[in-house]
Amino acid sequence: MSFETAIVLLNVVVVAAIGGFILFRVVSLRRNPEPRPPPNLAPDLPDDVLEGRKLERVLGWALLFTLVLAVSVPVYFLVEPTREATANATFLKQSEARGARLFANQQSKAYDATFSLLCANCHGVDAGGGQAPFVLQPEADICQAKENQNNTAVPQCLSHQVSWQAPPLNTVMLRFDPDQVAQIITYGRPGTPMPPWGVASGKGVLGDQGIEDLVNYLQSIQISQAKAQHQATAAIAQYKKDATTLVNTTQTNLTAAQSAVTAAQARTAAPAVLAALQANVTQLQAELVSAQANNTQVQALSEGAVLFRLNCARCHTKNWSFADPTVLTQPQPARQGSGAFGPPLTDGTVLLQFPGVAGRDQQLTWVSAGVPANQQFGVRGISSGRMPHFGKILSANQISEIVDYERSL
Repeated sequence: MSFETAIVLLNVVVVAAIGGFILFRVVSLRRNPEPRPPPNLAPDLPDDVLEGRKLERVLGWALLFTLVLAVSVPVYFLVEPTREATANATFLKQSEARGARLFANQQSKAYDATFSLLCANCHGVDAGGGQAPFVLQPEADICQAKENQNNTAVPQCLSHQVSWQAPPLNTVMLRFDPDQVAQIITYGRPGTPMPPWGVASGKGVLGDQGIEDLVNYLQSIQISQAKAQHQATAAIAQYKKDATTLVNTTQTNLTAAQSAVTAAQARTAAPAVLAALQANVTQLQAELVSAQANNTQVQALSEGAVLFRLNCARCHTKNWSFADPTVLTQPQPARQGSGAFGPPLTDGTVLLQFPGVAGRDQQLTWVSAGVPANQQFGVRGISSGRMPHFGKILSANQISEIVDYERSL
C-alpha cells in the first residue's frame, strides 16, 4: 500500500467515524422522545467530571489526530514530486508499449492482429529501413486518351509495380524533431507508400494519443548519434561496392542463362522453350549493359554526390526511391536534384537561394539544423518545417561536401 493510499484510507475512516457518531446520536434521540428540561435549568456537571478522565481521553484523541496531520502533510508533499515522476515514467512506458504494438508486424513480439498497423512491413522489424510495394501511375500525355490506358501496345501508359525504399526510423529523431515526426505520421507522404495515419488528415485511424504512442516508441528505439554517424560513413563505400556487386550478379545470371540456352539446344528443346530462354538472355544482356554504365558512373562520383544520393535524393530527385538500373521496364530516375517532394536544386537555383560566401554558410546551417516552420531561410525562403536536419547523422565535413555538390548542380 502506498503512502498516498494510506492517507486516503485514514481520512475515510475518520469521516466514517464522525458520520457514524452523528447518526448514532440522531437515532438515540428518536428512541428517547421523553422531554428533557431546558438547558438553562439542567444542573451543571461538577468539575471532577468535566476535568477528569473523560476530558483527558478527548484531548488525547485530539492530540493524536493533530500529530498524524502534522506528520503526514509534510511527508506527503515531500513524496509527491517522486510520485509524479514515477507516474509519468509509468505512463511513458505504457505509451511506448502501445506504440510498439501499433508498429509491429507478424514477426514482432508486440504484434496484435487487432491493433497492429504493420509499419514494420515497410520500415523493418528493427526499424532499420526496408522496402514497400508501390504502384506508379502513367504520366505521359498520350495516356489521357482512353484507348491508350492499360494498353500493352503503349507500354508508357501501363502502371508499374516498384519496390520503394522505406527509410530507417531508428534514426528518425536525429533527422526530425518529435512534432515533425507526428506530422509525418498524421498526414503521410503523398505520392509515396507512406499513408496518412492520423484522424486529423481525414483519412487515418489514429487519434492524438495513438500518434503520440508511435512517436514515443520511435524515441525509445533510436540508436546513438555516434552509431548513426558511423553507419552514414560506412554507407559511402557500401554504395560503390553495391554497384560493383550488381554488375557481378547480373553477369553471373547472364552466364547461367547462356548455359541454359546451350543445354536446351543440345537436347533439342522445343522452339518455344528455346525462344523463352533466348529472350531471357537478351533481357539479361540489356540489364548488364545498364548495370555496367551505372557502376562506371557511381565509381566516378565524389563523396558529396554519393552522400546526396544516400541522404537527399529521395526527396529532391524524382523516382530515386525505387531506382534499380537492372529493372529496365520501370521509370528511370530524373536528373539528380531536379526536384520531387523537395524543391529543385539544379540550374543555379541553390546559388540564388543562398548567394555568395554568406549564403553558403546559411546553407550549411540549413542542412545541419534546419529552420522551424514559417521562418526564413536563405533569400526569402520560408520553411515548411518538413526539411530534415542532418547535423546529428553526418559530420560537418560531410555536410560541407553535400553543400558544395548541391551548389554545383
